[in-house]
Amino acid sequence: MSEYIIKTNDLRKTFPGRGKNKKTTVEAVRGISFQVKKGEIFGLLGPNGAGKTTTMRMLCTLLTPTSGTALIADFDLFKKSVEIRNQIGYVSQIGGMEREATGRENLMLQAQLYGMNKKEAEERVQELLQLFNLEGFADRKTGTYSGGQRRIFDLASGIVHRPQILFLDEPSTGLDPQNRVHVWEQVQKLHTQGTTI
Repeated sequence: MSEYIIKTNDLRKTFPGRGKNKKTTVEAVRGISFQVKKGEIFGLLGPNGAGKTTTMRMLCTLLTPTSGTALIADFDLFKKSVEIRNQIGYVSQIGGMEREATGRENLMLQAQLYGMNKKEAEERVQELLQLFNLEGFADRKTGTYSGGQRRIFDLASGIVHRPQILFLDEPSTGLDPQNRVHVWEQVQKLHTQGTTI
């Protein structure tokens, strides 16, 4: 295996125009190339509309690139999307928790979607609740959570299957300073365990 867990070369994504601009093409990502070492915390910085989320969604196999190449954990992005999905966790800007279910129920569902049996899922969920200090509100509906509580549960959900790589799309946006610090403390915990962020 390479020392780099992510390698991209001239990765591009275009979308067809809409409305009055149907004949035009929108270049969302214009040939991005970078490498990320195993265990590294790597950040994509840029203004709104720069293509950060689009790049991340391509690397997470949620969007098909228009052109270029990428290897994720030594798997070709164009040929091995299922294998890549088994190696990564993804926490989007908006999260993905079911508001009418409890935090515990959301984590259980995520664990079972990754193929864990009930016993394995219960053990992993309990481990995550303890790791992130979530036990105090794990059995409340997530619709009652603060923004910071939701983000920490989103993080836990993204790593329930112990991925090598965790993609975070603006994990602390909109959080108050205390919750922002808490989110970054949890990210640091994951990093010390060897997860590439």
